[in-house]
Amino acid sequence: MSNLQRVLDRIPGFSGATVEQQLSDGPTNASYLLARAGQLFVLRIDKKAARELGLDRLNEQRVYQAVSVAGMAPAMVYSNLSEGIVVRPYLPGRSWTADDLASFAQLQRLGCLLRRLHGLPPVGTAFDPLGAARRYAGPMADTQPASHVEDLLRRMEQLAHDSKKFPGPAVLCHNDLVCQNVLEGESLALIDWEYAAIGDPFFDLAVVLQHHQLDDSAADVLLRSYFEREATADELSHLAQQRDFYQCLLELWRHKLGNGNG
Repeated sequence: MSNLQRVLDRIPGFSGATVEQQLSDGPTNASYLLARAGQLFVLRIDKKAARELGLDRLNEQRVYQAVSVAGMAPAMVYSNLSEGIVVRPYLPGRSWTADDLASFAQLQRLGCLLRRLHGLPPVGTAFDPLGAARRYAGPMADTQPASHVEDLLRRMEQLAHDSKKFPGPAVLCHNDLVCQNVLEGESLALIDWEYAAIGDPFFDLAVVLQHHQLDDSAADVLLRSYFEREATADELSHLAQQRDFYQCLLELWRHKLGNGNG
């Protein structure tokens, strides 16, 4: 009996499900497409790195329930937090690519979707990016010189201190808005909520722009759609600060996983 079949046998109602294909094999988990009684589901199984990166699966479950109630995600079918197993309905569609982010029309749609997400009642725990940075800086895979890691941490501490100049509401954020987590289906949707938490809305905007190295014209389109107006000078400064913050965090995350290009 395969390991996957053993997992399925422990999930109520899924012992007879078939594994159609592996969907992903990422640093924190692997996911599989399941078929059962004419319906499709996604099975996600955690890897060791999920714990080492401090992913809070209980918080993810709370957030996922909130966004599913709001109609922004399908309801979770099964969850076993201790074993790191989740089953949810499969959402048909295609993940965005860099070509989508090069389209101003698509950026406008994404800005509207983020405004809707950030308008939901905050639920779950608060995102602590500085705490995450310190976890990522710990020993695991020494792909970066220690001095560079220390420089990144000092930079993040300074940015965290500077962020006090930008007070604002804490909202429910996705916190991992890479293009692969934006799904084009019957409607535009977000997937992979494992980093979602209450935090700074500008961090979500910063991830979209900084991770994909989008230019000022793209930033202007995204911000106009999000705010439904032109961004103020203070908002642009806040965004620049959060872009810098995200870049440091990303480099530390890559250090933790031993991936210089991830």
